[in-house]
Amino acid sequence: MRHALIAMAGIGAALTGGSARAAIFTYIVTGTVAADTSDGGTAFGENPLGSGFSARFVVDDALPLALYAATTSGSSAQGGGLIQDGTRPPVIATLTINGIDYALRTGDRDAPPLCFPGLGCYGPSGRTDDAGRIVKDAAARRLELSAAYEDSDSCCADYGSYYSDASDTLAFALSDAGFTAPDYRQLGTFAVKGMGSFVAAYRAGDRSGGVDYATRLSLAPTRLTVSGGVPEPATWAMMILGFALVGPALRRGETQRATVQAAWGIVSRRRCRI
Repeated sequence: MRHALIAMAGIGAALTGGSARAAIFTYIVTGTVAADTSDGGTAFGENPLGSGFSARFVVDDALPLALYAATTSGSSAQGGGLIQDGTRPPVIATLTINGIDYALRTGDRDAPPLCFPGLGCYGPSGRTDDAGRIVKDAAARRLELSAAYEDSDSCCADYGSYYSDASDTLAFALSDAGFTAPDYRQLGTFAVKGMGSFVAAYRAGDRSGGVDYATRLSLAPTRLTVSGGVPEPATWAMMILGFALVGPALRRGETQRATVQAAWGIVSRRRCRI
């Protein structure tokens, strides 16, 4: 029984203890494409204007390096090198239009050129940064969701020079939602208004020329669905371990009770014969 109590305590700790932000939440924004000002085609096929869209944001609000804040009127989670160096984005996103998924890229890289005191810097350089944020203002019934990515490489001002720049941005400012709690993790389905935008741009060139194209869409959101609360893998592992300990303990307890009951039955029959 002692082992069973210990195991149950472990399960309770897994369910209620540790970080209060120990789960993954999904935010799905749906609506229609309101405007298309793309250059050189789009990432979603021909003429996405007027098509329905679904934007999926996954928030892992247990990332230890993200920035969190909570007050009586709102809450937020944000991170990534574009927001603050050394943090990770707690939000990743995918936009779907015309059955085509576009997952916003993530990454963190800093490759500066070689620099020598008094001589200057030489050689290629590169940088990659990402960002993700969710900010809720319950008093204003407003929720902001965004994910972003930037990547650049360049080399040299002489022969063999080149450059490339790529960026992704998906952002929404949702308003008029029926929020009743300041916690951005409030579950439910909400009718919303507001605006959204998506940009996926790429520029590259060398001494022979270059390319420049971008998908630029304005999005009109109408609905937000928030689901989740799924425990992290570590939490699941603790729960499974707890159940693994509880099972044998309970079986041992049942065996001991059966043995005691059998012994008591023998004693009772002997007393009856006497």
